[in-house]
Amino acid sequence: MKEEQFIQKNSNIWQELENFSTKINKKGIKSFSSMEIKRFLHVFRLSSHHLAYARTHYAQNNVTIYLNSLVGKCHNDVYAVKKFNPRELLKYITTGFPKLLKENKTYLISSFALFMLGIIISAIMVAVSTDNALLFLPPQLVEGVKQGQTGGGGNWNYPLMSSIIMVNNIKVSLKAFALGITFGLGTMYVLFVNGALLGALTAIIYKYGNPINYWSLILPHGVIELTAIFISGAAGLIIARSLLVPGELTRKHSLIKGSKTAVSLMGGVVVMLVIAGIIEGFFTPLNISEGFKLAFAALTAVILAIYFYIPYRRVKAK
Repeated sequence: MKEEQFIQKNSNIWQELENFSTKINKKGIKSFSSMEIKRFLHVFRLSSHHLAYARTHYAQNNVTIYLNSLVGKCHNDVYAVKKFNPRELLKYITTGFPKLLKENKTYLISSFALFMLGIIISAIMVAVSTDNALLFLPPQLVEGVKQGQTGGGGNWNYPLMSSIIMVNNIKVSLKAFALGITFGLGTMYVLFVNGALLGALTAIIYKYGNPINYWSLILPHGVIELTAIFISGAAGLIIARSLLVPGELTRKHSLIKGSKTAVSLMGGVVVMLVIAGIIEGFFTPLNISEGFKLAFAALTAVILAIYFYIPYRRVKAK
């Protein structure tokens, strides 16, 4: 094909790509509709093929130089990596995350209810018979608590138990989120079983151990950790609902949409688990009164409540 014919045949495609590039520079890619994005990517691919053809047949001509410049310019729009913006992170932490929780509070309440159901059922079972604790807890742990091996003087100690629970809660958070892909069955199982584990442990401590010491070593970081688990469960349930009830969207696009919300929630969960880990590592082991530790736990609960109230306060202010 002669160069003039090549230009005449494809110039409308190149002009369309030029128009897209101009709009991106003025308004940004977010101003595009989904159809415009698909069209932009289509004409970009066509122009890339034209550039390859021009390099082969018109290597030193102006059309090759022009296409190289046009495709290179649009290549940056397609493959550019968004730079990290500390302000956006700060905005997400201060208002974005609590706003997401407000918008998805139904899933959060459902996640909390599943966890509490496990606690209640296992606690009742252990209260009826301590042998039922073996359904949820390792035999050596149950036997250690029964023999009064609590505190620093025995083989069983609460700081170690606290560390084990922290690691377990991190795993639970990730599982509760990821298993949403099983149509929510995995998420519900994880929430219920781990609630049952905590319920059984708490019940047997009340029978044979020191409940005040137990809570003073669990709650300072546990308030935040358990809240993170509930949010992770909510994220998993969001994914499950997007699969089960896609609505007007295709199941694929519903899953993509639900996953974006779920992943956004998990960003906040990561921050919460980091904070809980810091408390676990530096505050919980301190040799201070149990009452002070419980007061600190109550303070974390109040701070969380105020933090989650932010979006409600802002809506009322508007």
